[in-house]
Amino acid sequence: MTDQLTLPGPLVSHGTTECVLHFVRPVIGFPLSTLYSLHSLGETYAPFVALTSLDEEGLTFVAVAPGLLFADYVLEIPEPDVALLGLTSAEDADVLGLVTRRKGLSPTVNLLGPVVVDRRTGSALQVVLQDSAYRVDVPVDGVTALAGSSPVASSWRRGA
Repeated sequence: MTDQLTLPGPLVSHGTTECVLHFVRPVIGFPLSTLYSLHSLGETYAPFVALTSLDEEGLTFVAVAPGLLFADYVLEIPEPDVALLGLTSAEDADVLGLVTRRKGLSPTVNLLGPVVVDRRTGSALQVVLQDSAYRVDVPVDGVTALAGSSPVASSWRRGA
């Protein structure tokens, strides 16, 4: 990994350099891409970041730490996924929600299939939450963003 933050919060925020993430299981629908550059979109678009494939030219996702937009976002990571990432502590994990924008509509964030990252190693995977009330298309707009939110990772706990 070219850069790794050691403080709580998103992996990439304004003023930090990019880092490289290795997906131990590819993002759903993109089996050929396992290496991504995670980088800031700049101050104008904060807190959103870009996740750009290093394997497939032209493939970029916009992402955001859901905890910055939804104060009550808590996810339970299935134990097999915790083991696959090698997570030993919640402080080692960051969570990103993939953002979609359809022409003429407000952007949405996928809270049902977040990307979980081990901050120590740069290993990542997309988790599909089971038995969850979260959706894949939660609107992101001016009302969604939490005024004065601190840049903390979303909460998670181990699943069964």
